[in-house]
Amino acid sequence: MKIKPHIENFLKDLGAGANFLGHQIYIVGGAVRNHIYQELHNHDSTKPQDLDLLINTNAITFAKQFQKYYEDNNDDHISFDILEEFEQFGTVKINHPEDSTCLIEIASTRSEIYKEPADFPVVTLVSSIETDLPRRDFSINALLMSLNKVDYGEIIDHVGGINDIQNKLVRVFHDYSFIDDPTRIYRAVRMMLEYDFQIEVHTLELLTAALKHPDFDSWYKKRKNRFVIEKNNITKLGEDKNQKAKDFFTCFHHNY
Repeated sequence: MKIKPHIENFLKDLGAGANFLGHQIYIVGGAVRNHIYQELHNHDSTKPQDLDLLINTNAITFAKQFQKYYEDNNDDHISFDILEEFEQFGTVKINHPEDSTCLIEIASTRSEIYKEPADFPVVTLVSSIETDLPRRDFSINALLMSLNKVDYGEIIDHVGGINDIQNKLVRVFHDYSFIDDPTRIYRAVRMMLEYDFQIEVHTLELLTAALKHPDFDSWYKKRKNRFVIEKNNITKLGEDKNQKAKDFFTCFHHNY
């Protein structure tokens, strides 16, 4: 994975801090997905990468403990800022100590229960990396790159995500995925268009059923702000792909 040296140094420090405190920490999500995509399909990209990390403990507690560890173990005694804490979801956002443009979000490993369709989930923190991964949207977004000292840089795939990238497929983990979070419908289409993938057959059946569900309009209203964000992300792909998105949804009589 192409990471600027000063950012990689900080990631190694995060790995060392997690190791010292007895935890495992990984890069997860888009940065790993794009790395594997570029490797498998000989595609080079200069697209900036968000850095989402996953740690098998309470991420907020870890960030505070690591802040002290980092300052104590840094010759210049510099540190980073904790920018935002999201207690409801067990996530925390920090900045790189020497690069304010580099933002890093650290998530706790967790399980989620959706009491009603399109609700925000009820989160329970867990200690297992493997338990966390299937709560994510697609298999291609659940790949890990280790920051731990013993296996730094190793790509870990518990979910068949590499095979799906190889076969250019967008695949959900379970049959209620688009009902729990219907904004994943727009996200699936964005993944399909951005990477020239196909939506896996069963996943497409689930997506179609969710779009045609009699309660879809109420789900849309409940999560409208997130739908707008996802739609804007599709728009950013350019006029041609935005038109393809409109054509896709027209097939399902959806007013995109």
